[in-house]
Amino acid sequence: MRTIDTLIIHCSASREGQDMTAADIDRMHRQQNGWQAIGYHYVIRPDGSVEKGRPDEMVGAACQRME
Repeated sequence: MRTIDTLIIHCSASREGQDMTAADIDRMHRQQNGWQAIGYHYVIRPDGSVEKGRPDEMVGAACQRME
């Protein structure tokens, strides 16, 4: 497993009151961006629950690998 030493918090920019699941975001990222998976590792829902997104082994879609 790769060493993770940085966390990046990213806003999904969804509309106020819109409750998107990890599956919703995954579908959107695949269709609109052509990505192979959801861009986020975890999704925090408005109620505070956390859903798993992209596998931890994958670098986040909007992040540059720093080596």
